[in-house]
Amino acid sequence: MSGLPTAWLVARAAGLVAFGLLTLSVWLGLAMSTRLLGPKRQKLLLPLHRTLAWTGLSMVGLHLGALMLDPVLHLGVLSALVPGAATWRPAAVALGVVAGWLSLALAASFNARRWIGQKGWRRLHYASFAAFWLALGHALLSGTDLRGFGGPLTALLAAGPVLWLTFYRLLAPRARGGGALAPAAA
Repeated sequence: MSGLPTAWLVARAAGLVAFGLLTLSVWLGLAMSTRLLGPKRQKLLLPLHRTLAWTGLSMVGLHLGALMLDPVLHLGVLSALVPGAATWRPAAVALGVVAGWLSLALAASFNARRWIGQKGWRRLHYASFAAFWLALGHALLSGTDLRGFGGPLTALLAAGPVLWLTFYRLLAPRARGGGALAPAAA
């Protein structure tokens, strides 16, 4: 063992897994919104999209819980839930807090769709772009595993498909009779 507290190791691992799962959810949501996958596959993949989002959020919960148990960091409940309240790298942590709240709202919107309507749901899902970029910023600025070459490589691998799918969605001709679906949920 490296001598690091177990809570810190769990927090690091859970944070990386959360970012990976939420990034996959964004990729899948964008791919579905571009209609690259076809309408039949879209309906089949929507449950996977939801599962990725909720599983990613569960890893965010584990990430926060482990950080609150870390004997060195001393992250309290307020620091974990309120942007800017953390004493350790407050701006970087705030990015993660806001990304987490946005991701929770996006995941919850799957169940609120009938109350907020398709148009409201679609508008809310534009926040997935903000959630993704905020989470990436949080990972790069506070993630101790992304120092050196790992950070830019992770950013490229995560953001490349998001940028490509976004440009494809904006520039590809729309099929007659229907616009694109909502962007990805983080």
